[in-house]
Order: sequence, then C-alpha cells, then structure tokens
Amino acid sequence: MAKTRRNFLKLAGASATIASFGGFSTLSALAAPAPRVLVDWHSHYLSDAELNFLAARNTAPRLLRAADGTAQIDNVATASGAGLAFNGVARSNVETRLQQLDAHRIQRQLLSQTIPLGFDATLSIEDQRALYRAYNDELAHVVRSHPDRFLAVAALPSADPRWAAEELRRAHQDLGFIGGSLPLNAFISLKSARTLAPLFEQAQKLNSHFLIHRGPASSLLPDQPAVIIPEDTGFARWGLINGYHLTAGGITLGLTDFLDPYPDVSVEIVMLAGYLPHLLDTWIAAGRDNGIADPLARLRRLYLDTGPYSRNGEWVVQAVRKLGADRILFGTDYGVGGGEKGDIGPSITTLDVALTQEERRRVYVENSRDLLRAKGVSV
Repeated sequence: MAKTRRNFLKLAGASATIASFGGFSTLSALAAPAPRVLVDWHSHYLSDAELNFLAARNTAPRLLRAADGTAQIDNVATASGAGLAFNGVARSNVETRLQQLDAHRIQRQLLSQTIPLGFDATLSIEDQRALYRAYNDELAHVVRSHPDRFLAVAALPSADPRWAAEELRRAHQDLGFIGGSLPLNAFISLKSARTLAPLFEQAQKLNSHFLIHRGPASSLLPDQPAVIIPEDTGFARWGLINGYHLTAGGITLGLTDFLDPYPDVSVEIVMLAGYLPHLLDTWIAAGRDNGIADPLARLRRLYLDTGPYSRNGEWVVQAVRKLGADRILFGTDYGVGGGEKGDIGPSITTLDVALTQEERRRVYVENSRDLLRAKGVSV
C-alpha cells in the first residue's frame, strides 16, 4: 500500500516510545495535573529583532513612537490587508504567556512569526534574510529557556527557497525547531507552490512541520493576487479576500500533486483553510468527476488549525465533521501585537460547548500527541 502522509503519522505515532517529560522528574510529572490541551498550535511571538529592525527604517514598514513612548507599526498595503498595524506594540511577554497557558492547563504552545505583517511581500530578500535569521535566533532563546512549554517554527522567505532550505536545516539542527512557517499566498496556485521545491525537498529530509499562515507572498512568485483596497465595507471585504486566499492555498496543498514527493512533511493551514469545510462536499463530487479517485483522502493529508475561528464554534464543528476530528489542531492566534496581548480563555470556552467529548479529546490532546511523536518530540 502506498505510504500516505496520514499513514506515516499514524505508524510513527504508534511505534514511538513514550519518553519522560523533559525537565521534570517522573514523580513531578505524575503529581502535576494532566494538561487539558497538549499544544496550542497557532500563536505569534513579536520579537526585539523585528522591533529594532523596524525602528531603524525611515520608510514603511517601520516603527513609530508617540510622545509617551508607545509604539505603532506603520505598514504597507498588500494583497492581504491595507497595512496591518498595531498600537502599543512591544516584545511579547513570555511570563504573561506562560500564565495564560497555566491558567488554561495548556502544556505547550507553538511560536511563530506574525506573517500577516507582510514582510515577505514588502521587504527585499536581503532584508528578509537578515531579519529572519535574527528572529529565529531570538525565538530559539525563548524555546531553550522553556523547553517543556514552547515549540517553534522558523521564519522563512518564500522568494529564496534555497536560502530558506539552509535556514530550515539550521533551525532543526542548531535551534531545536520542528519546522518552518510560510505565507499562504505562496500556495495561491500550483505554479507558485512549485517554486518552493528546494525548500520542501530539504523539509522531507528533516521530517519538518510547516505552519502555513494567511499573508502575502513575494511578487517574485508567479500568480500572486493583485493589491485591491476595498473602498467600502472593508471590515467585511477583507475577510472575503483572505478567505479566498486561504481556500486557494487549501486547494493547492490538498488537491494537487504538490505534496506527493514529501510524505513526511506535515502541513498545517491556519483558520480552517478559509472556506474549505464549506466547499468540501462540492470538491469531493467534482474531484471524482475529474479523475481524482478519493478527493477526501487527499485533503486529509492536511491539518487545519482553528486559530481565531476557535471562537466560532459552528465553523469548527463543520470542519471536524466534514474533514474528521483527527485532522483538526487546536490553535488560538494568541499574541498578535506582542506585549501582553491575547486571551486563550474564549477559545476553550467556545469549543468545550461546540464539540463532543470525543471530538475534544482528539482536537485538544490526541492529534497533538500523534503529530509530536511523528516529529520525534517527547510527550
């Protein structure tokens, strides 16, 4: 039987040895209450590396400071937003983050760069290399300081896949990361995705995990969507635009042959891949009519995380029951804007009501356990 990504994860999870909890004695591990959630797979860490880089710039994207010292990002409009910016930005507060995790009995959190800031599309590749290397080094320090609480994926540029491949290797071998992160629009089409082959070839060798987050990609990649700024009801139209981008990425990664050569690479798309759960039934029927024997099996190669949609119980329920609870990862989108920003509580409160006990067991614990074991991470 062909080795699919799903089979790989199941077999790896079944055969892995259960290791002791890193940094804790067996007695301490037994005494501690069991985690309610094993991993929050969707969070952001805003770094000093980013803030210092932006503060040194004279043009957007740049950091502006008010008379009282508070900082704001002056950003550039992209295909994914009219210049995502935050007031009161600051380096992410790790202690506040840990308090949030402890309060909600979440054992670990995956840290990632804030891709919607749009640096992949707005900075030169030279600036991206320097910034992302500094960011990854800083993130590694956070993970090393709390190895039992944090996981990390490297910030990588979409327009330089060979450099990104080397940085991914460094992230695994030197920094202790489990993979990398990329902007969703890099997968807007199969033609665009194929430019990333050198990176995914390296990822296959490293057994990497990729977090694919909504956000603009470099204009050097083909088929990138135009920058269209809504002139009315932007609060609604930007959601529609980004939902389309997310869904297009889900099609590329889930229904084309792009991932076929990389069965050991796990792929997580944020925010339930936009409209994917709503269109899945249509895709299954149309896919069969167009020569795909089992469209659902292909789509189930992906993981979808809940992200900010963890507060929209109906959407999560639809994803769980259309794609399967075993393909959904719990995520909160915690930490956007840095500092002490974020509240995990509403995500758990919403999903506690929306999901059945068995669905919660899969989404909160078992999916993370299987995926981490497949990546060689002790749980």
